[in-house]
Amino acid sequence: MRLPAIAASVVLLTACAGTPPKKPASAAATLPAAPAQYSPPCANLPPAERNGYECDRRSILAMAGEFRVRFVFDETAALAPGYQPKAPQRSGGTELVEVVRDDGDTIVLQHILVMKMGEDVHVIKHWRQDWHYQPASLLRYRGNGRFETEPVDPATAEGAWSQVVYEVDDAPRYAGIGRWRHEAGVDAWESDLTRRPLPRREFTKRSDYQALDVVNRHTLTPAGWVHEQDNTKVVLHADGSEQALAREHGVNSYTRIADHDFGPGREYWRKTQAYWADVRAEWARGFALHPSFVLSPEPNGEARIGEFFALAERAGNGETIGRADIDAVMTRYGLALSDPTATP
Repeated sequence: MRLPAIAASVVLLTACAGTPPKKPASAAATLPAAPAQYSPPCANLPPAERNGYECDRRSILAMAGEFRVRFVFDETAALAPGYQPKAPQRSGGTELVEVVRDDGDTIVLQHILVMKMGEDVHVIKHWRQDWHYQPASLLRYRGNGRFETEPVDPATAEGAWSQVVYEVDDAPRYAGIGRWRHEAGVDAWESDLTRRPLPRREFTKRSDYQALDVVNRHTLTPAGWVHEQDNTKVVLHADGSEQALAREHGVNSYTRIADHDFGPGREYWRKTQAYWADVRAEWARGFALHPSFVLSPEPNGEARIGEFFALAERAGNGETIGRADIDAVMTRYGLALSDPTATP
Protein backbone atom coordinates (compact mmCIF):
# COMPACT_ATOMS: atom_id res chain seq x y z
CA MET A 1 0.00 0.00 0.00
CA ARG A 2 1.00 3.62 -0.35
CA LEU A 3 0.58 6.12 2.47
CA PRO A 4 -1.04 9.28 1.06
CA ALA A 5 0.83 12.55 0.79
CA ILE A 6 -0.18 15.04 3.49
CA ALA A 7 -1.57 17.66 1.13
CA ALA A 8 -3.51 15.02 -0.80
CA SER A 9 -4.98 13.71 2.47
CA VAL A 10 -6.40 17.08 3.44
CA VAL A 11 -7.74 17.67 -0.06
CA LEU A 12 -9.39 14.25 -0.10
CA LEU A 13 -10.97 14.81 3.31
CA THR A 14 -12.46 18.05 2.03
CA ALA A 15 -13.64 16.34 -1.15
CA CYS A 16 -15.32 13.57 0.84
CA ALA A 17 -17.13 16.24 2.84
CA GLY A 18 -19.10 16.98 -0.28
CA THR A 19 -19.83 19.53 -2.93
CA PRO A 20 -23.28 20.14 -4.38
CA PRO A 21 -23.94 18.23 -7.61
CA LYS A 22 -25.66 19.86 -10.57
CA LYS A 23 -28.70 17.64 -10.10
CA PRO A 24 -28.84 16.56 -6.45
CA ALA A 25 -30.37 13.17 -5.82
CA SER A 26 -32.98 12.61 -3.16
CA ALA A 27 -31.96 11.05 0.15
CA ALA A 28 -33.97 7.94 -0.65
CA ALA A 29 -32.18 7.49 -3.99
CA THR A 30 -28.85 7.02 -2.20
CA LEU A 31 -30.08 4.07 -0.10
CA PRO A 32 -30.39 0.44 -1.18
CA ALA A 33 -33.34 -1.74 -0.28
CA ALA A 34 -33.08 -3.35 3.15
CA PRO A 35 -31.85 -6.96 3.10
CA ALA A 36 -34.60 -9.51 3.60
CA GLN A 37 -32.62 -11.35 6.28
CA TYR A 38 -31.50 -9.50 9.40
CA SER A 39 -30.66 -10.58 12.92
CA PRO A 40 -30.56 -7.63 15.38
CA PRO A 41 -27.55 -7.64 17.71
CA CYS A 42 -29.69 -8.33 20.79
CA ALA A 43 -31.89 -11.03 19.25
CA ASN A 44 -30.36 -13.88 21.27
CA LEU A 45 -30.52 -12.06 24.61
CA PRO A 46 -33.22 -13.01 27.13
CA PRO A 47 -36.22 -10.65 26.75
CA ALA A 48 -35.49 -9.02 30.11
CA GLU A 49 -32.03 -7.95 28.88
CA ARG A 50 -33.05 -6.53 25.50
CA ASN A 51 -33.49 -3.03 26.88
CA GLY A 52 -30.41 -2.90 29.06
CA TYR A 53 -26.68 -2.38 29.23
CA GLU A 54 -25.59 -5.44 27.23
CA CYS A 55 -28.01 -4.67 24.41
CA ASP A 56 -26.69 -1.09 24.33
CA ARG A 57 -23.12 -2.38 24.06
CA ARG A 58 -23.98 -4.79 21.26
CA SER A 59 -25.68 -1.99 19.36
CA ILE A 60 -22.60 0.24 19.57
CA LEU A 61 -20.29 -2.59 18.51
CA ALA A 62 -22.60 -3.34 15.57
CA MET A 63 -21.47 -0.07 13.97
CA ALA A 64 -18.04 -1.60 13.25
CA GLY A 65 -17.32 -3.16 9.87
CA GLU A 66 -16.81 -2.34 6.18
CA PHE A 67 -19.14 0.19 4.60
CA ARG A 68 -20.06 2.28 1.64
CA VAL A 69 -21.05 5.66 3.06
CA ARG A 70 -23.42 8.26 1.62
CA PHE A 71 -23.63 11.78 3.01
CA VAL A 72 -26.83 13.76 2.31
CA PHE A 73 -27.43 17.29 3.63
CA ASP A 74 -30.44 19.50 2.87
CA GLU A 75 -31.19 22.92 4.26
CA THR A 76 -34.89 22.74 5.06
CA ALA A 77 -35.75 26.19 6.45
CA ALA A 78 -34.41 29.75 6.33
CA LEU A 79 -34.56 31.11 9.90
CA ALA A 80 -32.90 34.53 9.50
CA PRO A 81 -34.46 37.38 7.49
CA GLY A 82 -33.10 37.50 3.95
CA TYR A 83 -31.27 34.16 4.15
CA GLN A 84 -31.14 32.16 0.91
CA PRO A 85 -30.96 28.40 1.54
CA LYS A 86 -27.96 26.76 -0.05
CA ALA A 87 -27.93 23.88 -2.55
CA PRO A 88 -28.15 20.32 -1.23
CA GLN A 89 -24.89 18.46 -0.68
CA ARG A 90 -24.15 14.88 -1.68
CA SER A 91 -20.96 12.88 -1.30
CA GLY A 92 -19.71 9.48 -0.21
CA GLY A 93 -16.85 7.08 0.25
CA THR A 94 -15.77 3.64 1.41
CA GLU A 95 -14.97 3.40 5.08
CA LEU A 96 -13.61 0.89 7.56
CA VAL A 97 -14.82 1.14 11.18
CA GLU A 98 -12.54 -0.64 13.65
CA VAL A 99 -13.05 -1.34 17.37
CA VAL A 100 -9.83 -0.05 18.94
CA ARG A 101 -10.97 -0.30 22.55
CA ASP A 102 -13.70 -2.17 24.41
CA ASP A 103 -13.42 -2.46 28.15
CA GLY A 104 -17.10 -2.62 28.98
CA ASP A 105 -18.13 0.91 29.88
CA THR A 106 -15.97 2.49 27.15
CA ILE A 107 -16.03 1.57 23.47
CA VAL A 108 -13.86 3.35 20.89
CA LEU A 109 -14.61 3.13 17.16
CA GLN A 110 -12.06 4.44 14.65
CA HIS A 111 -13.17 5.31 11.11
CA ILE A 112 -10.64 4.92 8.28
CA LEU A 113 -11.33 6.00 4.70
CA VAL A 114 -10.04 3.55 2.08
CA MET A 115 -10.69 5.17 -1.29
CA LYS A 116 -9.68 3.85 -4.70
CA MET A 117 -9.22 6.58 -7.31
CA GLY A 118 -8.06 5.20 -10.61
CA GLU A 119 -5.12 2.94 -9.84
CA ASP A 120 -4.31 4.70 -6.56
CA VAL A 121 -5.59 3.66 -3.15
CA HIS A 122 -5.81 6.47 -0.58
CA VAL A 123 -5.97 5.58 3.11
CA ILE A 124 -6.86 8.35 5.53
CA LYS A 125 -7.56 8.17 9.24
CA HIS A 126 -11.04 9.67 9.54
CA TRP A 127 -13.18 10.60 12.56
CA ARG A 128 -13.41 8.69 15.83
CA GLN A 129 -16.32 8.07 18.19
CA ASP A 130 -15.93 7.16 21.86
CA TRP A 131 -18.88 5.81 23.83
CA HIS A 132 -18.94 6.05 27.66
CA TYR A 133 -21.55 4.50 29.93
CA GLN A 134 -22.95 6.75 32.66
CA PRO A 135 -20.26 9.44 32.24
CA ALA A 136 -19.42 11.74 35.14
CA SER A 137 -18.42 14.62 32.84
CA LEU A 138 -18.48 15.77 29.21
CA LEU A 139 -16.08 17.91 27.19
CA ARG A 140 -18.53 20.33 25.59
CA TYR A 141 -17.90 22.61 22.62
CA ARG A 142 -18.96 26.22 23.32
CA GLY A 143 -18.16 27.92 20.02
CA ASN A 144 -15.24 29.87 18.54
CA GLY A 145 -12.83 27.04 19.32
CA ARG A 146 -13.62 26.89 23.06
CA PHE A 147 -14.12 23.62 24.95
CA GLU A 148 -15.17 23.23 28.58
CA THR A 149 -15.45 20.15 30.77
CA GLU A 150 -18.79 20.07 32.58
CA PRO A 151 -20.16 17.62 35.15
CA VAL A 152 -23.10 15.40 34.23
CA ASP A 153 -25.98 15.23 36.66
CA PRO A 154 -26.20 11.67 38.06
CA ALA A 155 -29.89 11.45 37.15
CA THR A 156 -29.05 12.36 33.55
CA ALA A 157 -26.17 9.87 33.43
CA GLU A 158 -28.13 6.93 34.83
CA GLY A 159 -28.52 4.33 32.08
CA ALA A 160 -27.19 6.76 29.47
CA TRP A 161 -24.24 6.71 27.08
CA SER A 162 -22.23 9.69 25.94
CA GLN A 163 -20.85 9.82 22.43
CA VAL A 164 -17.70 11.91 22.07
CA VAL A 165 -16.60 12.64 18.50
CA TYR A 166 -13.05 13.55 17.54
CA GLU A 167 -11.40 15.07 14.47
CA VAL A 168 -9.17 13.15 12.09
CA ASP A 169 -6.15 14.08 14.25
CA ASP A 170 -8.00 13.18 17.49
CA ALA A 171 -8.74 16.79 18.39
CA PRO A 172 -12.14 17.05 20.12
CA ARG A 173 -15.22 18.05 18.10
CA TYR A 174 -18.36 17.53 20.18
CA ALA A 175 -20.00 15.42 22.85
CA GLY A 176 -23.60 14.46 23.54
CA ILE A 177 -25.45 12.19 25.92
CA GLY A 178 -28.57 10.07 25.49
CA ARG A 179 -30.10 6.64 25.93
CA TRP A 180 -30.33 3.71 23.59
CA ARG A 181 -33.87 2.54 22.83
CA HIS A 182 -34.66 -0.97 21.65
CA GLU A 183 -38.29 -0.86 20.57
CA ALA A 184 -40.38 -2.21 17.67
CA GLY A 185 -37.37 -4.05 16.30
CA VAL A 186 -35.25 -0.88 16.12
CA ASP A 187 -32.05 -0.14 18.06
CA ALA A 188 -31.39 3.60 18.20
CA TRP A 189 -29.64 6.25 20.30
CA GLU A 190 -30.52 9.96 20.36
CA SER A 191 -28.42 12.75 21.87
CA ASP A 192 -29.35 15.85 23.76
CA LEU A 193 -28.92 19.20 21.99
CA THR A 194 -25.21 19.35 21.21
CA ARG A 195 -23.15 22.30 20.00
CA ARG A 196 -20.62 21.49 17.27
CA PRO A 197 -18.00 23.32 15.20
CA LEU A 198 -18.67 23.95 11.54
CA PRO A 199 -18.61 20.73 9.52
CA ARG A 200 -15.58 20.12 7.31
CA ARG A 201 -17.82 20.27 4.24
CA GLU A 202 -18.43 23.97 4.95
CA PHE A 203 -15.47 25.09 7.07
CA THR A 204 -13.44 26.34 4.10
CA LYS A 205 -16.44 27.56 2.11
CA ARG A 206 -18.59 29.61 4.46
CA SER A 207 -18.09 32.29 7.08
CA ASP A 208 -21.72 33.38 7.60
CA TYR A 209 -22.23 31.16 10.67
CA GLN A 210 -19.97 29.84 13.42
CA ALA A 211 -21.58 26.78 15.03
CA LEU A 212 -24.13 24.00 14.70
CA ASP A 213 -26.70 23.06 17.34
CA VAL A 214 -27.50 19.42 16.68
CA VAL A 215 -29.56 16.46 17.80
CA ASN A 216 -27.75 13.30 16.63
CA ARG A 217 -29.49 10.00 16.08
CA HIS A 218 -27.75 6.66 15.42
CA THR A 219 -29.99 3.83 14.23
CA LEU A 220 -29.06 0.28 13.29
CA THR A 221 -30.66 -0.96 10.06
CA PRO A 222 -30.75 -4.33 8.30
CA ALA A 223 -28.23 -2.89 5.80
CA GLY A 224 -25.89 -1.34 8.38
CA TRP A 225 -26.61 1.86 10.28
CA VAL A 226 -27.55 5.47 9.75
CA HIS A 227 -26.51 8.71 11.45
CA GLU A 228 -29.20 11.38 11.21
CA GLN A 229 -28.59 14.98 12.18
CA ASP A 230 -31.12 17.70 12.96
CA ASN A 231 -28.89 20.76 12.52
CA THR A 232 -29.42 24.42 13.25
CA LYS A 233 -26.75 26.74 11.82
CA VAL A 234 -26.04 29.51 14.33
CA VAL A 235 -24.37 32.90 14.02
CA LEU A 236 -22.32 33.77 17.13
CA HIS A 237 -22.07 37.56 17.45
CA ALA A 238 -19.17 39.30 19.18
CA ASP A 239 -21.50 40.67 21.88
CA GLY A 240 -22.51 37.17 22.92
CA SER A 241 -25.88 37.15 21.20
CA GLU A 242 -26.86 34.44 18.72
CA GLN A 243 -28.99 34.19 15.59
CA ALA A 244 -30.27 30.95 14.07
CA LEU A 245 -29.53 31.09 10.35
CA ALA A 246 -31.00 27.92 8.87
CA ARG A 247 -32.27 24.45 9.67
CA GLU A 248 -30.64 21.47 7.99
CA HIS A 249 -31.29 17.74 7.91
CA GLY A 250 -28.38 15.36 7.44
CA VAL A 251 -28.35 11.63 6.73
CA ASN A 252 -25.09 9.66 6.77
CA SER A 253 -25.88 6.08 5.75
CA TYR A 254 -23.43 3.21 6.33
CA THR A 255 -24.20 0.20 4.13
CA ARG A 256 -22.23 -3.01 4.64
CA ILE A 257 -20.32 -4.16 1.58
CA ALA A 258 -18.13 -7.12 0.62
CA ASP A 259 -16.83 -5.94 -2.76
CA HIS A 260 -14.11 -3.53 -1.64
CA ASP A 261 -10.56 -4.27 -0.45
CA PHE A 262 -10.07 -2.67 2.96
CA GLY A 263 -6.73 -4.42 3.48
CA PRO A 264 -4.74 -1.20 2.92
CA GLY A 265 -6.72 0.46 5.73
CA ARG A 266 -5.95 -2.35 8.14
CA GLU A 267 -2.30 -2.27 7.12
CA TYR A 268 -2.14 1.49 7.69
CA TRP A 269 -3.66 1.06 11.13
CA ARG A 270 -1.23 -1.75 11.99
CA LYS A 271 1.70 0.54 11.16
CA THR A 272 0.41 3.69 12.87
CA GLN A 273 -1.85 2.57 15.72
CA ALA A 274 0.87 2.92 18.39
CA TYR A 275 1.50 6.50 17.27
CA TRP A 276 -2.20 7.36 17.28
CA ALA A 277 -2.57 5.74 20.74
CA ASP A 278 0.10 8.18 21.98
CA VAL A 279 -1.76 11.06 20.32
CA ARG A 280 -5.01 10.05 22.03
CA ALA A 281 -3.21 9.77 25.37
CA GLU A 282 -1.69 13.23 25.04
CA TRP A 283 -4.99 14.83 24.07
CA ALA A 284 -6.57 13.16 27.14
CA ARG A 285 -3.75 14.44 29.34
CA GLY A 286 -4.32 17.91 27.97
CA PHE A 287 -8.05 17.74 28.74
CA ALA A 288 -7.23 16.75 32.32
CA LEU A 289 -4.77 19.64 32.69
CA HIS A 290 -7.09 22.22 31.12
CA PRO A 291 -10.82 21.93 31.94
CA SER A 292 -11.31 24.93 29.62
CA PHE A 293 -9.23 25.72 26.53
CA VAL A 294 -9.42 27.22 23.05
CA LEU A 295 -8.08 25.48 19.96
CA SER A 296 -6.69 27.92 17.44
CA PRO A 297 -7.56 27.50 14.67
CA GLU A 298 -10.80 25.71 15.42
CA PRO A 299 -11.00 21.88 15.40
CA ASN A 300 -11.07 21.78 11.59
CA GLY A 301 -7.70 23.53 11.36
CA GLU A 302 -5.86 22.06 8.39
CA ALA A 303 -2.43 23.25 9.54
CA ARG A 304 -2.64 21.28 12.78
CA ILE A 305 -4.09 18.24 11.02
CA GLY A 306 -1.28 18.39 8.47
CA GLU A 307 1.35 18.33 11.21
CA PHE A 308 -0.20 15.30 12.92
CA PHE A 309 -0.57 13.49 9.61
CA ALA A 310 3.07 14.21 8.78
CA LEU A 311 4.11 12.58 12.06
CA ALA A 312 1.81 9.64 11.29
CA GLU A 313 3.45 9.18 7.90
CA ARG A 314 6.86 9.05 9.59
CA ALA A 315 5.51 6.51 12.09
CA GLY A 316 4.09 4.44 9.23
CA ASN A 317 7.56 4.38 7.69
CA GLY A 318 8.99 2.87 10.86
CA GLU A 319 10.21 5.98 12.69
CA THR A 320 9.58 6.30 16.42
CA ILE A 321 7.69 9.49 17.24
CA GLY A 322 8.24 10.81 20.76
CA ARG A 323 5.44 12.24 22.84
CA ALA A 324 7.39 15.50 23.04
CA ASP A 325 6.85 15.88 19.27
CA ILE A 326 3.12 15.34 19.77
CA ASP A 327 3.00 17.78 22.69
CA ALA A 328 4.75 20.45 20.65
CA VAL A 329 2.00 20.35 18.01
CA MET A 330 -0.76 20.52 20.61
CA THR A 331 0.90 23.42 22.41
CA ARG A 332 1.21 25.39 19.14
CA TYR A 333 -2.54 25.11 18.59
CA GLY A 334 -3.86 25.99 22.02
CA LEU A 335 -3.55 23.03 24.42
CA ALA A 336 -0.33 23.60 26.33
CA LEU A 337 1.22 20.47 27.82
CA SER A 338 3.87 20.16 30.51
CA ASP A 339 6.53 17.47 30.83
CA PRO A 340 4.92 14.24 29.51
CA THR A 341 6.39 12.32 32.45
CA ALA A 342 4.50 14.50 34.93
CA THR A 343 1.08 13.46 36.22
CA PRO A 344 -1.84 15.93 36.01
